[in-house]
Amino acid sequence: MAETTPTKRKYAAPALEKGFDILEMLAREKVPMSLAQMSEKLSRSKSEIFRMVTTLEQRGYLSKKPGSDYFYISNKLFDLGMSVPPTGTLVEAAYPLMHELSHATQSSCHMAVASGERMVVIARVESPSSVGLSVRIGHHLDLYESGSGLVLLSFMDEQQKLALFERYKNTRADFDRALVETQIERITANGYAKSESQIIQGVVDLSFPIMLNEQVVLASLTVPYLKGRFSHADITETFETLRDTAQRISTLASSYGGF
Repeated sequence: MAETTPTKRKYAAPALEKGFDILEMLAREKVPMSLAQMSEKLSRSKSEIFRMVTTLEQRGYLSKKPGSDYFYISNKLFDLGMSVPPTGTLVEAAYPLMHELSHATQSSCHMAVASGERMVVIARVESPSSVGLSVRIGHHLDLYESGSGLVLLSFMDEQQKLALFERYKNTRADFDRALVETQIERITANGYAKSESQIIQGVVDLSFPIMLNEQVVLASLTVPYLKGRFSHADITETFETLRDTAQRISTLASSYGGF
C-alpha cells in the first residue's frame, strides 16, 4: 500500500493570508485593536501589516472611530454574506414558521442577529392584514436601541457583553449603561422583551431569543404589535404564539450549521 502524505498547498498568497489573519484575529478578540496590538497578537512587525490594515480600511472591511487608532471589523462582511441567497440554512427552515406566526397574529415578524455592536434584520414576513408594520431586511440599530437588540445583548456571553458596553461608552453619547443593565436584568429574568417601540408610537415590540441548545443566543424573533384599532389579534395571544414559534425555531437550530 502506498504511503499517504499530507496534501500540499499548490498555491500561496501571503498578502491575502495576512488579510484573513487580521480579520479572523479581530473577530476572535471582539474588541477594537491598535496596529501595535495586532502586530503583537499576530507576531508580525507593524510595517509588515500596515499596508494590509490600511487597504482593509480603505475597502471598508475595517473601521475606526475618527481620531482613534483602534480598528474593528465593519459590517461589510455581513453585508456580503447577506447578498447571497441562503441555501439549507436556519433562515430557510424558519420562514414557514414565520409565515404561520404572521398569519396567526395578523402581524409582521422579523428575525435579527448581532453583527458587531449592532442588531441586523436578516429575515421578515409582512403582515397579511391591510394595515401593518414591517421592518426591511438589512435594517440595523445599536443593540441597546431596540427590543430585538436587547434580547441579543441580554443572552450574550458576559465577556462579549462587557466589551460592547465599553465600546458604547466610548462611541455613543446617549448610551446609559445603568438603564441598559436594568433592561437586561428584566429580560433575562423573564426570558423575553416587551417594550414600547423607541421608533414608532403605538407599537409594542415583543421579542424572544432563538437559542442553540438553550445556551447560545443565535437570533431574536420579534413581532411589532400595533395597539389600538389597527390590532387584529389580542396581545396575549400574539405573545404566546410568538413564544411558541421562537421555541420551535430554537429546536430546529441544532440541525443547521448557520443562517
